[in-house]
Amino acid sequence: MAQKAVCRLAVIRSMMTRTSGTSATGRCVLQTNFINPNQRLWLQQCSSYSSDQGSASIFNIQDSDDFKDRVLNSKIPSVVDFHAGWCAPCKMLAPRLEKAIEGTKGKVQLAKVDIDENTDLAIDYDVSSVPTVLAVKDGKIIDKFIGLQEAHSLKLFVENLY
Repeated sequence: MAQKAVCRLAVIRSMMTRTSGTSATGRCVLQTNFINPNQRLWLQQCSSYSSDQGSASIFNIQDSDDFKDRVLNSKIPSVVDFHAGWCAPCKMLAPRLEKAIEGTKGKVQLAKVDIDENTDLAIDYDVSSVPTVLAVKDGKIIDKFIGLQEAHSLKLFVENLY
């Protein structure tokens, strides 16, 4: 019985789709997906989890060229967050990172890279686990961590960039 439930969950996850953007509160965009008309099964998924998409120092990377322009060629040091919508630790890390970045008052920017949408970037930067976070200054990676971190550690990580 448990094996059937796991299989169903895997099938349901593979059928879910992503959206872009955030809700009015900025915490999580909920999308309802109609999966099976015979069973009347509805699902909701959190597809975006940013608390401040409007900030100029926090942005989503669209492709490799965008990454090159906004991160590698930037005069402002960058923290690059490689994440995935299905990753629970990524969802927990995002608001912590954003808070640390906001504390720099524009001295450091946060670039968010969804590995499902930008697999080429994830491969180029050897991202084998998410969340993976890079510190980039003058086009060079100067620091890196993998996994969920406490707020104090994140603050120190960000402060080392300026």
